[in-house]
Amino acid sequence: MAPRPTWAEVDLDALVRNYQALADLLDARPRLIPVVKADAYGHGAVAVTRALAGAGATAFAVALVEEGLALRDAGITQEILVLEGAWPGQECEALAGGLTLALSSPRGVRRLEEAAATRSSEARVHIKIDTGMTRLGVRWNDLGPFVEALSGAGHLRVTGTFSHLACAEEEDRGFTAEQISRLRDALDRLRRSRVDPGEIHMANSGGLLYWDELRAWSARPGIALYGYPPAPHRCPVELKPVLALKSRIGRIHTIAPGDPVGYNRSFLAGRETRVATVPVGYADGYRRSMSGAARVIVEDHFAAVLGTISMDLIAVDVTDIPSAGLDGEVILLGSSPNCRLDAAAWAGLLGTIPYEILCGISPRVPRRLRGGP
Repeated sequence: MAPRPTWAEVDLDALVRNYQALADLLDARPRLIPVVKADAYGHGAVAVTRALAGAGATAFAVALVEEGLALRDAGITQEILVLEGAWPGQECEALAGGLTLALSSPRGVRRLEEAAATRSSEARVHIKIDTGMTRLGVRWNDLGPFVEALSGAGHLRVTGTFSHLACAEEEDRGFTAEQISRLRDALDRLRRSRVDPGEIHMANSGGLLYWDELRAWSARPGIALYGYPPAPHRCPVELKPVLALKSRIGRIHTIAPGDPVGYNRSFLAGRETRVATVPVGYADGYRRSMSGAARVIVEDHFAAVLGTISMDLIAVDVTDIPSAGLDGEVILLGSSPNCRLDAAAWAGLLGTIPYEILCGISPRVPRRLRGGP
């Protein structure tokens, strides 16, 4: 059966170029640890991870044990770091999958040690330091109980230490500088306690792009890999969006002045209007809250979305685009030679960030891969 003509194009060549541009920012020794959580920000974690492994990536970061195990099931053999660590009851499966786990509390140390001892195996761990995000992590200036628990854990091997930045893209650099200072202090405390911190990483996309001093450590870029740098007006490298959302015109009809379009008659035609129906809606991630403001690209022209965006369909005004016809391509996210609509544009309409837009593209939208290995 032929699929519905709505799809997301994932440009793996653009992804790899973004990766290489970001990797070139680092000093020679550290590495990029691409963040592929949340299905690689909606791009498809397996395809993205395979493409980046082919480009030289030796480790990846996910949020959840479940995400890491899914990559293992897909044949990914590189190191996989679970940023949230194992939640209670996940330890044995995580160890069986060969995942590297973040540790952020004495209780977490004890749970993982018990699981590793039961399996007579060694667990690779990265210590997560809280330097100001105040979510997960060992507080930078209160390491004593954690180090004490770690000293009695003979089955845990520390291979890294990291923290996470709260506002690295902001022009006010004060708090990020304080976070960096706090991490350095925590590293000194660990070393004085005879704990080798291993590989150090702190920079997210903003940290890597805008903080030279963080490039001597490894880095965990996320959103920049997918073509959306925070603070794009001062990004030092050229990045290209990786994902485009497209569909095709399923019906064209003409309505008279005064005719309504869509639920609650939120649009009434002010003129004779040529309307194209497109099979995409808020169940696909084309957000209903963009109703009245959204537009798409048809035949290299912007076209307004009419009325309320529904679950499965939208109506588009193609009155002034006479070349628009049945089966014609409609770009919802992406670009044509003279027009561009990206996740940042959607985010501007919705008062959010590109991350949420990309992660919100529904799993029912098939991903079509372009380029890559």
